[in-house]
Amino acid sequence: MKKELTLKDIAGYATEKTVWQMMLNLAECCGQGKFNQISSESIIVTEKGFLIKDGGTSKASKAFFAPEMFYGRGMEFPELSEVWSIGALAFYAITGMAVFEGMGGETQTMDTEIPRISSFHASRNLCELVHKCLSFNPNDRPSIDEIQLIAQKALSTPSVPRKRLASQTGKSYKSSLVRFWPEEMIPLILVVMFQLFSGQLFAQKFDKSAITNEMASLVMRCIDLRSPKNLAKVSKEMDRDMSWTMMDEIAIDKEGECTTKDIVDMFGINDVGFSILKRHGGITNAGGRFRDGRDPRYKYSFIEITVKQNATVSYQINGREGEQVFAVVPFEKEAQFVASIPKGDSFTDNGVCYIRLKQGIKKEDTFKLKLINKSGKNMAFVLINYNARNHE
Repeated sequence: MKKELTLKDIAGYATEKTVWQMMLNLAECCGQGKFNQISSESIIVTEKGFLIKDGGTSKASKAFFAPEMFYGRGMEFPELSEVWSIGALAFYAITGMAVFEGMGGETQTMDTEIPRISSFHASRNLCELVHKCLSFNPNDRPSIDEIQLIAQKALSTPSVPRKRLASQTGKSYKSSLVRFWPEEMIPLILVVMFQLFSGQLFAQKFDKSAITNEMASLVMRCIDLRSPKNLAKVSKEMDRDMSWTMMDEIAIDKEGECTTKDIVDMFGINDVGFSILKRHGGITNAGGRFRDGRDPRYKYSFIEITVKQNATVSYQINGREGEQVFAVVPFEKEAQFVASIPKGDSFTDNGVCYIRLKQGIKKEDTFKLKLINKSGKNMAFVLINYNARNHE
């Protein structure tokens, strides 16, 4: 029996045109009682658009229920409650993650900050519409008619998708496949193919071609920070990028890390990161709300450390899921060091060490990253982690 393609299958890989089509089709289903048990698996992708299948579970539906649904007020705003659900489903389709950590509107209050979608993933129009749909106050949400009009206009306007699935060589798979509805659905079909043939995506040797563009950008920003004159430029780039957070959950290695008494040149990227996060509401433990490299909303996390000359540091890392790639960037390109993770593949390029742990990492797993500074001097390093989770 042919497997149905659902929203769960395409979440995180949906292009903008696909999301607009989904929002339009869902808006057309409002008022028919189909949102009572809606889930990511009850939304079916067809050649003509999206359909809602009956039979969702209340557990799966919770992530897409409006806040008033948890307080017995859903009947007061039936249409606007469904608008919130459409926004939550669109957020999930774009990012691959359920809004508010999968709790739906249960924990949302008037003061809760609604997470914004990065401009890397969607246009400003789509980001703003989704953000408005997720408003706590039902009267602040757009109407069903507004959603339909905006979606129809967007679908009739040619646009460049913000995100496409690409091969490790950077070539779009679209060029080798026949046309399918809509044009941007081709990457989504490949996602399912990858799931059916698990492990083949990374069957090739781990080398520079397997590094994502986002990780390469983070590495280059660190390299730029070797020169203080680039601080303002890097800060602006980091402020526009919303796919990272700080890896500040790892414990300090008191034996190997430098103290305030040790002289060492540093990137200063921790100060850049924490100041940006604090300015945007304090989304790390430094801001009072513990969000770190284990947070499923972020694909990337990083932290700058300083290692004493000829010393070794070790860090226990957990809370990750799926494919893991680490980059270890030294302050000096010629720095002599060794970085490793048990059972991890590695290679060095331009003085940066990359380590990969293949698919299969579970949230409860713990692994150790070991770094030996052989430079004969105190050295700063930035540790960058790509945490696959739902982004595989």
